[in-house]
Amino acid sequence: MANTDYFLNMLSQSGTESKAAGGATFATGMAAEGAPLKYYQDLLSGDRSRMESAIAPEKSEILAQYRARRRQLARGQRGGGTNEAVAESGFAQSGDIAGLLAKLRPEAAKGSAEIAGQMAGMGLQQQQIGSNELMAALSATVQERGQTFGLIESLF
Repeated sequence: MANTDYFLNMLSQSGTESKAAGGATFATGMAAEGAPLKYYQDLLSGDRSRMESAIAPEKSEILAQYRARRRQLARGQRGGGTNEAVAESGFAQSGDIAGLLAKLRPEAAKGSAEIAGQMAGMGLQQQQIGSNELMAALSATVQERGQTFGLIESLF
């Protein structure tokens, strides 16, 4: 009986420590996945302001390039061609931003699905670990009482 108590105490202590370590790792992983998941959700939201907010750094770069091009055109000679080029640059700028979103949205869907799969996998692993620890504790208790292990297996 003393050996069984020792075993149960060790199992309980090990299980508690494993659970705490796993919980900390899980929390760290969830926190790390939070920002990418939000980014993907913003891109996939369909809300234009959220989508553009998500691509703000890239959009800013596109806008800076077009502003520089317009300044360069403005310094050149004035005429129909220059005015037309400036006007067309506005359309091209909008097209580049829309193209960026069109490129990133499928990638966001894929990334979001990967994160969701990882989160589901972590949840299943946690459930499996808990079931294994419960099975070990119940098995030890049943064996201590002289019952068979088959009784425990039938419960799961």
